[in-house]
Amino acid sequence: MSDERPGWHRHPNGGGWVEDTASVDETAFVGPTLARVRAARVFGAAWVSGTAQVSGAAEVFGNAWVCGNAEVSGSRHVLTVGPIGSEDQTLTLFRAETGYWVSVGCWHPDGATLDDLTAEVQRRAPDHADEYEAAMALCRVRIAEWEKR
Repeated sequence: MSDERPGWHRHPNGGGWVEDTASVDETAFVGPTLARVRAARVFGAAWVSGTAQVSGAAEVFGNAWVCGNAEVSGSRHVLTVGPIGSEDQTLTLFRAETGYWVSVGCWHPDGATLDDLTAEVQRRAPDHADEYEAAMALCRVRIAEWEKR
């Protein structure tokens, strides 16, 4: 992807892509893993789009995609697992104002839940259902943590 993308810009802290409609504090990190940045000074494929808001010391990295009306304000408000599935994509779970959303690769419908993902996996890649279920078990642990607060 070139550095020329109308309606988007690179985040100054990490180099990930941020849609002009999204709001990301300069104190947040959007990019590859911090270790990769320190070791190789590379820029990542992390994305923030829609009207999502990322603030504080939140970290969005790897192949994570935070979209829609998500509000991420802490590093534990986003969880990424990957590579996963038949296409070696990244599963991203993120906290939203109304609960949580999940996305995998280019599949990121607004408001998608773990139940939606289960149905999509059964439709598109049933041979990888066990792998996705293991990742979703970790997601459920994180969701339970969010619900305690």
